[in-house]
Amino acid sequence: MKRYPLLVQLISYVFVIVIALITTLGLLYYQTSSRNIRQLIERDTRQSIRQSSQFIDAYIKPLKETTSVLAKNSEIQDFASQIHQENDKQVLQLMKMVLATNSDLQAAVLVTKDGRTVSTNPQLIMKTSSDMMAEPWYKAAIDRQAMPILTPARQLSLSSKKEWVVSVTQEVVDAAGHNLGVLRLDIAYPTIKASLDQLQLGRQGFAFIVNDKHEFVYHPKKSVYSSSKEMAAMKPYLAIQNGYTKDKTSFVYQKLIPNSQWTLVGVASLDQLHRVQRQIFWSFLGTGLLACLICGFATVLVLRRWIRPIQQLQQVILAIQKGDRQLRAQETGSPELTDLAQQFNALLDQIDSLMVAVADKEKAIGQYRLQALASQINPHFLYNTLDSIIWMAEFNDSKRVVEVTKSLAKYFRLALNQGNEYIRLADELDHVSQYLFIQKQRYGDKLSYEVQGLDVYADFVIPKLILQPLVENAIYHGIKEVDRKGMIKVTVSDTAQHLVLTVWDNGKGIEDSSLTNSQSLLTRGGVGLKNVDQRLKLHYGEGYHMTIHSQSDQFTEIQLSLPKMHELMADDTQENE
Repeated sequence: MKRYPLLVQLISYVFVIVIALITTLGLLYYQTSSRNIRQLIERDTRQSIRQSSQFIDAYIKPLKETTSVLAKNSEIQDFASQIHQENDKQVLQLMKMVLATNSDLQAAVLVTKDGRTVSTNPQLIMKTSSDMMAEPWYKAAIDRQAMPILTPARQLSLSSKKEWVVSVTQEVVDAAGHNLGVLRLDIAYPTIKASLDQLQLGRQGFAFIVNDKHEFVYHPKKSVYSSSKEMAAMKPYLAIQNGYTKDKTSFVYQKLIPNSQWTLVGVASLDQLHRVQRQIFWSFLGTGLLACLICGFATVLVLRRWIRPIQQLQQVILAIQKGDRQLRAQETGSPELTDLAQQFNALLDQIDSLMVAVADKEKAIGQYRLQALASQINPHFLYNTLDSIIWMAEFNDSKRVVEVTKSLAKYFRLALNQGNEYIRLADELDHVSQYLFIQKQRYGDKLSYEVQGLDVYADFVIPKLILQPLVENAIYHGIKEVDRKGMIKVTVSDTAQHLVLTVWDNGKGIEDSSLTNSQSLLTRGGVGLKNVDQRLKLHYGEGYHMTIHSQSDQFTEIQLSLPKMHELMADDTQENE
């Protein structure tokens, strides 16, 4: 699982919170605005349809009154009753005068019961018969009992002009109420159309009029009158009295026009709502993006300042892991981070104190081990050397007694080294030379040795008593175990980084071929050799290493690789002196 930095995580959390907040507010505002706009559309639609209904009623009322007045006119009744059949010109003149008073009146037609007609349109072609009571349109007019009737929209197919009109038809009766004929006025659409076109029903909204049989009286799209498909498309609107269509794209409101069989249907499109919804969406989207950018920028600035102490603390920890233990965390930032840095620094100080205490203890342990080594070596070695001197004295070999005694004295003087733990390389080589000289007095021709140093490293300072245990190991575990003449070589060499001290012997070697590392030889070599290895590791750390080469019954070679610290150690020695 991929781990992301704290800054990235916090910024992500802030972005999620900001987006969630803006989304929530946007949805609430969206819902509230949509509801308010819907209510506004509903209110405006109802109000507009009511006003238009009243206007149409006021518009139709005088037309119906005009029709009634004409139907009761004496000249028209006389002509229809066949009393004065020759006055058709006076009737025509009367109807033309009525048409002249209203530009919406397209034509006036009088049809008598016996099929005679008088029309203001000379091109009128009307189906008549001697018994007009059998004609449907004629019967529909007289069924209203001398009351005006509004007919649905129709095209003036009875004339050469193909215009859509509605008609006001009224029965003409005599004083006794007997049918004499039917009078019809054809009304054009301009006034009704102008009134309904002014309705604020949205870009896709419209209004239309139907009668009580759901026949279209008016529709802004005239093709509806003749297209059954388009008529069928209007039926869903007729099924809704006051509400929304199934797809929620339109609001429908119906209002019965007073004093008529007509119903005004208003279909308000919700494009205003959709437009506002789009505006809200894009506004909140833009606001959200801007808010995210501002919040993101501000968050980065704030969080960087807040996280910087944590990052600095992390860098200090990494540096300390690499060995730079002098660094300390900056005690800055929030109170919590300041307390954390203070506690961390206090912990580092405590660790340093413990490490100093441990180092002092290990140094003391090293000194105790060195003293223990000297106490282990000196009595045993001194006993054997004194035994050899006594033996020489018994044989009156005074010269050798003097030489061995001087060598022994010099050996102990170099070993003590005025109480210093460190010694010059030349003195360490001299010390091991005195040891080998004394041992040769005991072993005679069985032991030969060579000690070879490098003048350039004569003053190189090293811990004392590191070669004598290796030489002792070579004698007791190597030379002493074979019957041939033994040879021990102590040499000094160098590499680019190390000074190499080598102790070689042609003794027994290591019998087990698997024992080829320093640990195996340390196990065989005893306490003295182990102490040397531990002391050098404690002093030099990882810069020191021991290398062992051996072949069974052939040789053993031990190499001590010491880091070149000549100048530093020499200065330390001078200060101690």
